[in-house]
Parts: sequence; structure tokens; C-alpha cells
Amino acid sequence: MTNDRETIQAQIEARLRRFGQTLDTLRVKTEQRRDKYDGTMKKSLTAIEAQHQKARERLQAMASLREDEWASAETEISGYLDDIDADLRQALAYYK
Repeated sequence: MTNDRETIQAQIEARLRRFGQTLDTLRVKTEQRRDKYDGTMKKSLTAIEAQHQKARERLQAMASLREDEWASAETEISGYLDDIDADLRQALAYYK
């Protein structure tokens, strides 16, 4: 079971890294483009960053959870990741 946990945690970490890279890209685009989306985009990015941080903190806490707690934590963090993914896709749509 530990190998499964390690594999899932590695997948979550990889997904968080990709999201972090996308956030960095969006920050640069927002700074470069001073258009009508600037204020809205900055607020969106701030909210996404907060969710990203919450997911990172939850991931760190998962390492010390008992088996019965771990499954619910995985479900919780998957929800965060899905929300971040949807929000990033919406933010990227502004720059297409």
C-alpha cells in the first residue's frame, strides 16, 4: 500500500508543479498585457495561487496520515486539483 501512496503522491506533486509553471506563465502574460483583463486576471491568479498553496500544504500533511485518513485526504486534494485545473483553463482562455 505504501508504494501506491508514494505513486499517488508523486503524481500529485507532478501535477502541482505543472500548475505552478502555468501560474508563472499567466503571471508573465498578465504583466506584459495591460489590458482590460489585468485587474480581473490578477484577482483570479491570486485565488488560484491560494488554492495551489492549500493543495501543497495538504499534500505535505498526507505523508503522516494513517491509512484510514489518507483516502479522504486524497479525495480532498483531488478536488483542489480539479478546481485549480478548471480555473487555470479559464484563465488561459483569456490569452488565446
